[in-house]
Amino acid sequence: MAEIETFLAAVQEHMPSLQITHEPEALRDYTIDGILPRLVVTPDNKEQAAQVTALVSQHGLTLLARGGGSRMNLGGIPEQVDVVLETQHMTRLLEYEAPDLTCHVEAGITFAALQAQLASKGQWVALDPPDSGQATLGGILASNASGPKRLRYGTARDIVIGLHVVQASGEIARSGGRVVKNVAGYDLNKLYIGSLGTLGIIVEANLKLQPLPPDERTLLLTFASAPEATQTVIALLGSLLTPSAIELIDASAASDMSDFFGLNLPSDGYTLAVNFEGSSSAIDRSLDETRLIARKAGALMGDDLAGKEQAQLWQAVREHTRGTVTCKVAILVTQIAAYLDTISRVCRAHRLEAAVIGHAGNGILYVELRPGDATPRLVEAIAELRRHARQARGSLVVERCPVDLKRSINVWGEPGSDFYLMQRLKQQFDAQGTFVKGRFVGGL
Repeated sequence: MAEIETFLAAVQEHMPSLQITHEPEALRDYTIDGILPRLVVTPDNKEQAAQVTALVSQHGLTLLARGGGSRMNLGGIPEQVDVVLETQHMTRLLEYEAPDLTCHVEAGITFAALQAQLASKGQWVALDPPDSGQATLGGILASNASGPKRLRYGTARDIVIGLHVVQASGEIARSGGRVVKNVAGYDLNKLYIGSLGTLGIIVEANLKLQPLPPDERTLLLTFASAPEATQTVIALLGSLLTPSAIELIDASAASDMSDFFGLNLPSDGYTLAVNFEGSSSAIDRSLDETRLIARKAGALMGDDLAGKEQAQLWQAVREHTRGTVTCKVAILVTQIAAYLDTISRVCRAHRLEAAVIGHAGNGILYVELRPGDATPRLVEAIAELRRHARQARGSLVVERCPVDLKRSINVWGEPGSDFYLMQRLKQQFDAQGTFVKGRFVGGL
């Protein structure tokens, strides 16, 4: 207790205006996988965040950054959390160069608030992660969160052109720049994105923007079998068409989306939702060509969605990736149909149910397993599904699950042959272990 009290005294001396939460009742809202932090600090800017980090390091404590809290469940159980640094006061759009399609923004802004400001100039950050009303930009970058439209626009690593990151020493490091064509030096942006705050705290970002599309529509296609659906996905990817998203929805997920979101989706077989953006005439041609391709695989033509119905569908798709026990499987597109069959077999063997939604054009499947409290059966099923994913040259990560299950499994799976490089990077960037360990791959 002495270290935390000394740290608290130092913070109050150097930053008397800093918001500090240390009441036990209030701290419960910041529990991470059953681990209660000892303090929560909420700096107003990157300079205060840097001062806090330096003091944490000097007092031999551990620090964990937190934005909106929507993805704090991601990763393993943290070893120890002394101080949580909350970024929600850091919400300014610092610079916005609309003619250059770039902006410089603080990391604590919610993604929805940032998109609303950019929309006033007819622009957007081309990411569509779930829970954008709660998730902050920093949290999205730290977890490399994305959504269905990564097929066309890529992920955060393709959109970030510069970062300001607080290092373990309290220094503020800058990577990249403020223009799109940054070509000199190592691309440190990609190193920080997706590192879950293990190498530094993202406090500001420079982003590449896109014009808002003039129109957008989504075609629903239904298939009797997974091979027919994936045959259409492969044909679309091999064509001259440029869909923004191709989402695969199985019957269980379709039933959930119909029950909870009021959508009218087929309750049998597999649904493909194919999204196009652009001018109305270009979309009309793309939809016609998509129908021709899909008919060759035996598709039944569904609705052509626009406006509110379309927005509701994609919102339901994004939120369905956040089930109680959700595994994220990355696999070759050509292996999707076979892996869906594997999911069915494994679930039958372990008396479980599954609902699957996938970014089919990217080979990413979100598999929700039920019931979420069947821990012994879930442990066995996840191990088997992970083994089959590896055999198919893919991977499986458990993105969301109850703490009891998390204690019984390795959510990331066994580290790969490049793990020694990750260890060396962690040692180089955070030799003292200031940033909380245990959540990232291999316990980093």
